[in-house]
Amino acid sequence: MKRPRLVPNAGKVFRRSWTSRILIAGGLLTAAEAVLPYLSGGELIPPAVFPFVAFGVVFAAFVARHVLQEALHDADD
Repeated sequence: MKRPRLVPNAGKVFRRSWTSRILIAGGLLTAAEAVLPYLSGGELIPPAVFPFVAFGVVFAAFVARHVLQEALHDADD
């Protein structure tokens, strides 16, 4: 079994890909789902809806992973 390796332009991919940005948003939503009930008395998003919002963001990252992202194929910075 081969050892996993990063793509040659991993830094550029991380900075420019939609997937990275959407996954960061998904991670923040997941953290918010765990923390917000303890920090505020009010609800920004109803508890029954929040998991669906988080799922939607993660699903968007999945879709973005399979869409050609032109910025990653432009000339290097």
